[in-house]
Amino acid sequence: MTMESVQAPIAQEAACFICRKHAGLEEAPSGGYIYGDEHWRVCHAPAEMAVPGQLFVESQRHFLDFAEMTAEEAASFGPLLARLFAAGKAVTGAERIYMLTMIDGVAHFHLWLVPRRREVAERGMAFLVADHACSDEEAATLAERLRNRLA
Repeated sequence: MTMESVQAPIAQEAACFICRKHAGLEEAPSGGYIYGDEHWRVCHAPAEMAVPGQLFVESQRHFLDFAEMTAEEAASFGPLLARLFAAGKAVTGAERIYMLTMIDGVAHFHLWLVPRRREVAERGMAFLVADHACSDEEAATLAERLRNRLA
């Protein structure tokens, strides 16, 4: 193993927005982290690009996708999503919660959970590609309600 191969992951993680956010080097999400354990952190998505209650599920460890997930991370992922879907529906009144991950903007595993209420006319991709925004106050309020629901 060369010094360059040891330094490459460290440099990659130092440049990673999510790793920097977890280390407190980037602004905390509106309402702070809603949930955290040894594998995952959950926060409200940035208000300027989110519907109220839209969440990011972020891996604690720096990795790209499901192919790089450990057995322990994989085993904890499904139960966490079940809890988040139930809490998200209860708190936001969502009829559906869309789940997606593209990992193009930030090469660190993260998943979007996007609630859609029944009265919203757009469905599926039409809803997901529409411009969404909420206020920082709405995001913080929803984060607190979700945190309480998950406790």
